Amino acid sequence: MHGPILSAAAFFAGPRVSRVGQGHGALPADEGLDALYRREAPGLARYFRRHLRSRDDAADLVQEVFARMLGADADASPRRPAAYLQRIARNLLFDHGRRAASHRADHHLPLADAGQIASPPDQGLAIEADDVMRRYARALAELPERTRTAFLLSRGDGLGYAAIGIELGISVPTVQYHVARALAHIGRVLEQE
Repeated sequence: MHGPILSAAAFFAGPRVSRVGQGHGALPADEGLDALYRREAPGLARYFRRHLRSRDDAADLVQEVFARMLGADADASPRRPAAYLQRIARNLLFDHGRRAASHRADHHLPLADAGQIASPPDQGLAIEADDVMRRYARALAELPERTRTAFLLSRGDGLGYAAIGIELGISVPTVQYHVARALAHIGRVLEQE
């Protein structure tokens, strides 16, 4: 995902623009994609820099947020595009932390084989990712049991809302309520420094 940072116009040019007006990528009639990008991208970049401390990663993730918004296949556009973008950003940050933890696990050496222990240059990123994961685990633990279960079935097991409803014996709107409640709570906890 590293490479040159594209301008809003260059990033959204081409076949992707045709998706505007469809799915979650649809925007209110009075707001264009470029206007939304200009308004929301700086705040998203600050959010990512605050949590990752890397301008390159932050810029890449901002572009990924908008790409995911445009690539969403849903029947209705979000009522609040800014909130939808923030939710995508939180999910990307979580995924980024999970990938960083997995990457660190791949480079594990037993102490007997390590010889001289040196600090990797990206140790700060690892510490920040661990901090995000600790806050995420705390947020999950603070959720009511049914809300936590619905959220984990959705995000952890990848079940759809209908399947979760059957599993828990509740309606689909109730599943949606629990998942939204969990996302809101996790978002608040992750925003705390």
